[in-house]
Amino acid sequence: MKYLIDEVDPERTFLNAPYQPDPAQVDTPYAFIGLPFGPPYHATDLTLCAGGADEVRKESYRQAYALNWDHYDFDYGDVLFPDDTPTVTDLGTLPSDFRNPDAVWDDGIDLFTSLVSRGTVPLVVGAFDSIPPIIGGAFTSEKINVLQIDSHLDFRHERYGVTRGFSSPMRRLREYPWVNDIVQVGLRGAGSARTQDVKDALDSGNRLITAWDVHEHGAQKVLDSLTSDGRWLITIDCDGLDTSIAPAIGAREPGGLTFHEARTLVSGLARRNKVAALVFTEYQPALDIQSITAHTILRLMINVIGAQRSPKAEVPFTTSS
Repeated sequence: MKYLIDEVDPERTFLNAPYQPDPAQVDTPYAFIGLPFGPPYHATDLTLCAGGADEVRKESYRQAYALNWDHYDFDYGDVLFPDDTPTVTDLGTLPSDFRNPDAVWDDGIDLFTSLVSRGTVPLVVGAFDSIPPIIGGAFTSEKINVLQIDSHLDFRHERYGVTRGFSSPMRRLREYPWVNDIVQVGLRGAGSARTQDVKDALDSGNRLITAWDVHEHGAQKVLDSLTSDGRWLITIDCDGLDTSIAPAIGAREPGGLTFHEARTLVSGLARRNKVAALVFTEYQPALDIQSITAHTILRLMINVIGAQRSPKAEVPFTTSS
């Protein structure tokens, strides 16, 4: 199966990394990929975030990271690609048929299974927040945890009769037997959750940490509490971040995580070799201001690439575990 469409300029890839549209040919620790949309509620859900990955690619050139692999980076104390050897491959964008948008679920799981089964860490810029279970669905042979940064709970069973939409990803992830801990960070304001949804999330074992908890007690305290065995799928809904670093969102709510707080969590897990995937959702490029959101996404991805040089799965999942 040819997964990806040939729409990426091989000369303008993410961080100027090699372009390879066949996931079976990827031999780097990381793979960058765009998802234009997930299972939608409305037609606009198919388009608003579709160009996010391309903007992150462009930002890697605007900020010259793609051209200066040998520059020292103080965030992780090294150059981006030692010996001028890229550790990431650009896979392009998952092709999706807007006439059959629900097919992106199975097609995506198929693609990501091909990557993670070979030890590759996906770096994903995607659609609305319906896509984390697509990535999570690939880890059938590894026990993983989920760290979500988001202002919303995303634990509704269904909305408009749709059970795989962006109001439900944490509930769908909780249904995977290979998912252990789910820690939801950055919750604030009055989002889409009902009281019963909050109760259901807590009863299922999810840990809920508000943005105000992080601001008051510090992101390091949250990081220190992430002690479970296994790696972490980190999914960051851009509205979980403060609008000063992620303005390109549709549901703005003051008080999100700062760059320092988000980086403490993301880079902290990377330094422990605990990042299984890094996913960004709900980035709407048309709403960005001077590419601030694209730059934030790019910097957090670079922090993972720089801090976690040799990702490795640790805890196998079996049906008896």
